[in-house]
Amino acid sequence: MPACSFCKKHFESPRGLTIFTNDGRSIFYCSSKCRRNFALGRDPKKVRWIKQKKKITGKTTEELKEEERKEKLAQEKVEGAEEKTDKETATKKK
Repeated sequence: MPACSFCKKHFESPRGLTIFTNDGRSIFYCSSKCRRNFALGRDPKKVRWIKQKKKITGKTTEELKEEERKEKLAQEKVEGAEEKTDKETATKKK
């Protein structure tokens, strides 16, 4: 799940625009609004609509990243447990 390079919003994979640069970097944009603002050279910290998003959520980007990291770890634990049970049932059937 990529994060927009301009507004840092996470979005689903088939949406948005991904640009691959010659030096190997990938730049993700969630919308044309973010792409145009980046092309105009605007600073995301100073854009009013991004500041409003932060006020609504009441969390900083660091806190949001920490929550996402915890969610990923929890999801990996669940997937790992499912794989173990699948392996155990496969060995019991043999």
